[in-house]
Amino acid sequence: MNLKNKLGIGVIAMATLASACTKDFASKNTDPEVSQNLPPEFMITTSQKGMVDRDYEWFYDSYQYLMRWMQFTVAYADGNAAGMYGAQNTNGYYNAFYTTIGRNLVEIERIVKNKPAAERGQYRNLVAIARVHKVFAAFRVTDVNGSIPYTEALNAREDGNFTPVYDDQEKLFAQFDLELKGAVDSLLKPATDQRSYKGYDIFTYNGDATQWVKAANVLRLKIAMRLMKRNPGKVKAIAQEVLASPAGLFTGNGDEWKFVSSADNFARGGNWNAQGSASRGGKNLIDFMYDNADPRLPLFFKKNEMTQANFNRLKNGGAFPATAVYNPRQYVGLPASPDARNNPATINLFGVKKYNITEDGKVVSLSVDTLSQFQNRLFDLSSDGNGSGRYTQPMLTYAEQCFILAELALRGMIGEDAEGWYKKGVIASVDAYSTMAAAAQTVGYAPADPNTVSAYLLQPKIAFTGTNEEKMEKIGIQNFLNHFKSPWEAWGSWKRLGYPKEGGILPLEVVVIDGNKPEIPRRWELPQPHLSNQANYNKAITDMQAGGEYGAPNQLTGRVWWDKK
Repeated sequence: MNLKNKLGIGVIAMATLASACTKDFASKNTDPEVSQNLPPEFMITTSQKGMVDRDYEWFYDSYQYLMRWMQFTVAYADGNAAGMYGAQNTNGYYNAFYTTIGRNLVEIERIVKNKPAAERGQYRNLVAIARVHKVFAAFRVTDVNGSIPYTEALNAREDGNFTPVYDDQEKLFAQFDLELKGAVDSLLKPATDQRSYKGYDIFTYNGDATQWVKAANVLRLKIAMRLMKRNPGKVKAIAQEVLASPAGLFTGNGDEWKFVSSADNFARGGNWNAQGSASRGGKNLIDFMYDNADPRLPLFFKKNEMTQANFNRLKNGGAFPATAVYNPRQYVGLPASPDARNNPATINLFGVKKYNITEDGKVVSLSVDTLSQFQNRLFDLSSDGNGSGRYTQPMLTYAEQCFILAELALRGMIGEDAEGWYKKGVIASVDAYSTMAAAAQTVGYAPADPNTVSAYLLQPKIAFTGTNEEKMEKIGIQNFLNHFKSPWEAWGSWKRLGYPKEGGILPLEVVVIDGNKPEIPRRWELPQPHLSNQANYNKAITDMQAGGEYGAPNQLTGRVWWDKK
């Protein structure tokens, strides 16, 4: 069935819900546009679409803030101005969870529950898969917001509760783990009587329960890692349980949970376009990748325009002295710090340079961009010629799983080979980005050479050598780099492990604005609810503040519960 047809009523529901205020739980749970007899498979499609069709957040959350905070990229031509610390128009996923994603997933269970008893069992896998989606989406919301309505949310159609309590993260993580364990158990049961959802699942699994059960296990592991500073014993117990599960884990990139667009009508223009907000690579990151011959460098960034031909033309035209020698390095980043970017001694080294040269007796102008742009087509297929291509959004990756297992092994929590998993993670990350770049048809694409990957793993700053602290830093850096296409995950990895860090192996640049050093934000501001639920919101804020690290409601440098100092 064509996806446009599959969305059908779901699109109407989504359009209606998207205009609803996130503060009003009543309207979100009783909207008449949602049919009481809607086939549940429609709801999985609309929920999944809501999880990946997020251009507004790409522009505001990622391009404007996260990619710049994490120093993946720098805005051009203005640089990382002070305003990037205000975080306006962000945190849209919170709204989406309650209005479309989570609500539709809960609706699946309600629809199935209301079917004749003889039919309900046929939807067992769909209900389990919906719960995996719901936990994934809710985890992404709480990860950056802290306490959120969950156990009492999204069910008002049945129980009439429009003032749900806010669950704290300790309770949420326990609930998530319980739900994922239940989903795994359900998906492991014989599936001979299950309805097929092939064609409705827009992720690459296409309804395959054997894949979704692996994803549920990997998600259990990922969420457990957030407890490392709060309850390492729980992390160890969950890790050992997951490794012993008959469901298994990912065995390669082919098992990853991801979305790959099938046509040329996705991720094109509009808010998918960075429009200067995250257009040039960060200097420290590009220097690190260049100096260590990272195979992902051309997959993340484009070469600048200072080609040999342009250099020769400028030199012959009188722009450069006769003694000038061409520098073949074409990967050049921009300082992330506004003060460094505006340093009078270096400001003229970076950016689009306009030269007046003499050719055939005439004065002509030639503009050359000396900086490396990110590979726009990984994010916006309308870029670089608006050609054909496919957009990829990773959800859970094999590389991340490998780095998690490497970390757990290094900590002595599991009996695995830390170095082996680390190397597998690096190789998987390179392969994944090579595949993404090929699908998007990025500028200058060439497949990663296995020999370059092997050589990369021998570089002193990459090789799994040194003290345990140095090895942990290397794991953290590689996990961070692997999340280039999911900057909210890179932000989470940086908060959890602290890498990259100032003065580290991959040095985080010291950001200075007008002589002052601001802190990098660590969370979003928890949205205000409808007035009727203000008491529960106030209690949630008070409870989070009791730990002493949350700060004022709008203090983005404060910490949610799992992000303990």
